[in-house]
Amino acid sequence: MNQTKIIKTISNTAYSVGVFIVLCLGAISLFGSNEVMNSDAMLPFTYKDRAFFLLVLGTVPMLLACMAVYKFNAVKNSIRKKRNFVFIFLPGFICSACALFGIGVLILGMINSFIFHGVLF
Repeated sequence: MNQTKIIKTISNTAYSVGVFIVLCLGAISLFGSNEVMNSDAMLPFTYKDRAFFLLVLGTVPMLLACMAVYKFNAVKNSIRKKRNFVFIFLPGFICSACALFGIGVLILGMINSFIFHGVLF
């Protein structure tokens, strides 16, 4: 078997698993319950918060899988390049949007803490 075909199969499999996980976590973060998972924990998370946090953590692997699929499946040579690019990178864009939102909330919380309490941390 050709080495490029093996790499293509591995990247397609990783991408498919990533897309399935993004769809499931996206559905949980949009439609999940607000029930606290472990009320005795120091930072109790709801199911929505946990799904959103897992989407943030999966940003880099999902973007790498999207780039691998784009490179090894010869999407550049297809007829509808823009449409295929958007469909391939859509799960990566969703994870990136969640990560940017999380970073923004973190920065705004630090600014808020500094302005109202006079300390940065």
